[in-house]
Amino acid sequence: MNEFTIIIDDLISLFTEMINLEQSKFESIKNNRITHLQDCINKEQAAILKLRGLDKKREACQEKLGYKGYTFKEILSAIPDENRNEVQKQFNKLTRQIVQFRKVCESSSSLLAIRLHSIERNINQQNYKMNQKKSQWEVTL
Repeated sequence: MNEFTIIIDDLISLFTEMINLEQSKFESIKNNRITHLQDCINKEQAAILKLRGLDKKREACQEKLGYKGYTFKEILSAIPDENRNEVQKQFNKLTRQIVQFRKVCESSSSLLAIRLHSIERNINQQNYKMNQKKSQWEVTL
């Protein structure tokens, strides 16, 4: 069970890191810092790979403990009472981190969609202006 709790702690730490990255991404989008945004995305991709690795370790550990395919709730009901309180605290903390991560991701995605819409609108306006000028030039020639 000790290995399993260590993996859960690693997941909590990784989600904390990913929350910070998402918040940094949000600030980059908000302040139009494209190069910083790209750095955040690169770090995020590395974190996602790390998450996949940790998830595989978690699955292997669960299988070794006899909890293959169990949800966290099912694991809690199956583990011995002496470990339940500690594992419950970890699961609660991990759940809070995941919820926080999702909220920050939603904020970043929303802001990014707004920025992209604004860019698209500006491009369309510029194209319209260019077409207007082009038609004026054609008339005068």
